[in-house]
Amino acid sequence: MLSRVYTLWDNLRTGFWFVPTLMALGAIGLAVIALNLDAGLPEEKARQFWLHSGGPEDARNLLSTVFSSMVTMATLVISITMVVLTLAASQLGPRLVRNFMGDLRTQVVFGIFLMSIIYCLLILRTLNSELDISAVPHIAVTLGTAFALINLFALLFFIHILARSIISDTAIRRVERDLRDAISRLLPTEDHGQPRVERPTIDDVLPADFDERAASLWMSGEGYVQAIKYERLAEIACRYNAVIRLNFRAGHFVICKSHKADVYPGHLLGPDLATEIESAIMVGDERTPVQDLEFSMRHMVEIAVRALSPGINDPFTAMAVIDRLGAVLGDLMRRELQPEVFFDAAGVVRVIGRASSFRGFADVAFHQIRQAGATHPAVIIRMLSIIAQIAVNVRFSSQRVALLDHAAIIAETGRREASEASDMADIDRSYRAAQVALTQSERLKTPASAAP
Repeated sequence: MLSRVYTLWDNLRTGFWFVPTLMALGAIGLAVIALNLDAGLPEEKARQFWLHSGGPEDARNLLSTVFSSMVTMATLVISITMVVLTLAASQLGPRLVRNFMGDLRTQVVFGIFLMSIIYCLLILRTLNSELDISAVPHIAVTLGTAFALINLFALLFFIHILARSIISDTAIRRVERDLRDAISRLLPTEDHGQPRVERPTIDDVLPADFDERAASLWMSGEGYVQAIKYERLAEIACRYNAVIRLNFRAGHFVICKSHKADVYPGHLLGPDLATEIESAIMVGDERTPVQDLEFSMRHMVEIAVRALSPGINDPFTAMAVIDRLGAVLGDLMRRELQPEVFFDAAGVVRVIGRASSFRGFADVAFHQIRQAGATHPAVIIRMLSIIAQIAVNVRFSSQRVALLDHAAIIAETGRREASEASDMADIDRSYRAAQVALTQSERLKTPASAAP
């Protein structure tokens, strides 16, 4: 249920139409309220200095001017936005557009423009030259004038947002914030007051005759796995007294009849069970951060890779990404990763999935940046420095081994591509510092088999 709710909220949040549509509906309600207030407004109250006091022609000309100005301004803003986003997407990646559309401030500004246009259009319908001056909706016309002033300030605010949104540091922070939110939502923090509990591995819980007696359900869907409702799968497996094993996880692209779920014992697999299993697996046309932590991480990596391309050649942006990725990896090292084994209320294993490991996250964070930045000694050195800094967060031997392996590969790549002896010396120095930091990290109390 939580995955479904978050998926719906994510679609609404990143759907550019949602907030403007609500504000457009609000404009209709506001127009009705303003006209009703005018209907009950005493004549002496209509002479207030802040209220419009002209005749029907004056009111119609004023609102017509405001209406046409708002349409022109909204068209200009949309045109500028498309040009700026096209340039930013080519440098920082097309996923920046998704973040920009999901920005509540941007949606509110466009909603204000749409709200003003609809409001003025509705009020204009009530104005005609035959109206008596006492029947002119002074409050409604005054409110339309106020909308014009609000739109001017909204335009200035939007230009500020748009200018900052295409700055690489701002884009990186925004993606990192989305990634941190996903981490906080999906992964619990370490409880320092509780002893570390060794997690069961697949080999420990899988029945010895699983492969011989299990039947395979080949998935009929095609697209990206957006979410897997493990609780729902465990409930289904408990009801059928079965064990379900998946060979994919959220973020994987599944092709029809190429990915499967194994059901043990196999004789339980029938049309009803197959339908229920597939209904617990959400497949869509694009990756989402609902359960896929690598989604936002790959976006950050993409920004760094594009910055290191020959056409842009901006190693400073790449190093800013490396700093943020290091902070994220340090956070991941302090958390319990998603389990691979799920039990029912009685403690019986019901679902076996595929979970992300710390090595997998490190691979995503370092591999492509290392390959793209091989000819930039500064980038290589920064990656080694980040590994040395996050060594203090090591909790499991598997984490330390993964970081040592990456440090060795990064240093080897940097030495191979470096053309200056001083650059090679700096790389070696940074590599030794990373080795020392990882070696001197806190001694592990949990065996490697228990590591996430």
